[in-house]
Amino acid sequence: MVHLDVPGPDNGFFSTEEVRPRHKPALTTSRIIAFPKNHYQKPPNLAAGFSGLDLSCEKPIRANLVADSIKPSSFKITIETWADSVLHAASATWIEHKANARDCHFGQFDTRDVDAAPKGAAGTPASMTAPRKETSKEIAFHTPFREAPQVVCWLNRIDMGSGDDANYRINAFVAHIDTWGDSVLNGAAMCWIAFPRNKACVASGTFSTSDVRSWSNPRPKNTARATFPKRAFAKPPTVLVALNSLDMAGNSDLRIRASADEVTSEGFRWHLDTWDDSTLYAAEASWIALGNA
Repeated sequence: MVHLDVPGPDNGFFSTEEVRPRHKPALTTSRIIAFPKNHYQKPPNLAAGFSGLDLSCEKPIRANLVADSIKPSSFKITIETWADSVLHAASATWIEHKANARDCHFGQFDTRDVDAAPKGAAGTPASMTAPRKETSKEIAFHTPFREAPQVVCWLNRIDMGSGDDANYRINAFVAHIDTWGDSVLNGAAMCWIAFPRNKACVASGTFSTSDVRSWSNPRPKNTARATFPKRAFAKPPTVLVALNSLDMAGNSDLRIRASADEVTSEGFRWHLDTWDDSTLYAAEASWIALGNA
């Protein structure tokens, strides 16, 4: 375990390389994040997802993102792997809101939550013993929206096979986590963020490699501009992005990064990249833009 007690800024982004170098992998890497002083009277709600992953293909692909020890003044963010997996580096994005906020709902969906499947050995749900291609669950909002809300999904746990015979494929959308083809998905999780469609100073959407090229034309760097709804922001907002889908060759390390820059009041430039010998067939990320009311 590698932990950094020096508080990081509440800017919605964390990287394991803030705590340790990439060439010194660890099972657990964490840091304290400090909220602005006196901003919260109670511990806020948080939702978080992976914006980047760099894991060895020599062992199964396993990564988990945890936000805990949440206080009014700070929280701890952790990126971990387990067993014999090797996590070189990873990065995460988070969003927060005040406890008991009525117009914004956060939640978590994990393939382990699906307990309707028949029991496996020793009473273990079959979803834990036999990989599935598709897993879904109905989710009810604790306070109904007047109309269908905007919903953003971010991946925050991945457990899948690796090697020449199993590509990395996962897709997360509203209460679904799926794979396909020869991929082996042992489990995964995502957070979801729901808010009113017409909420002031907030916008959301997705960007994908399919916006700029076909699946059959893989390339390491993929970029284009995304546009905000007209008159959504008077000034450049904060843009938070995290992954919801990826499709990569399994014969090399899983290396992927989603990011945003060149932010203006009208839009931003997005990036979905890989590097070295990794092959990125397709990927998608979800974004949320937050302005000042």
